[in-house]
Amino acid sequence: MKDMTKPQKRHLNELAGRAYERELSHAIDSVHREIQKWKDNEISCWDVDKKIHSYHDDEARSLYKTYVMLNEPRVAVAQAVAKGILDISEVKEDCRSLLEGLIAYYRQ
Repeated sequence: MKDMTKPQKRHLNELAGRAYERELSHAIDSVHREIQKWKDNEISCWDVDKKIHSYHDDEARSLYKTYVMLNEPRVAVAQAVAKGILDISEVKEDCRSLLEGLIAYYRQ
């Protein structure tokens, strides 16, 4: 991978944080919807419990691994762009060349 300047790394770290927040918010919204269904007597408390465990064990853990443990903003941002979490227009021009190959890989 190409070397990054400090400003590029800072920008990609900011974008990775933004993407993490968006994905985490989406995951939490799905838990909230299940809780609302329970409050509306559409599902049981056991269904909510199952969703919470799924959220914790799968969704939140996967996001944590991608955005925190990996500690590679190029990969995190490229995945987020490929999934539509971030738009390529949010990436500064001087950082796009750092991501092109990775974005293409994750779009496959």
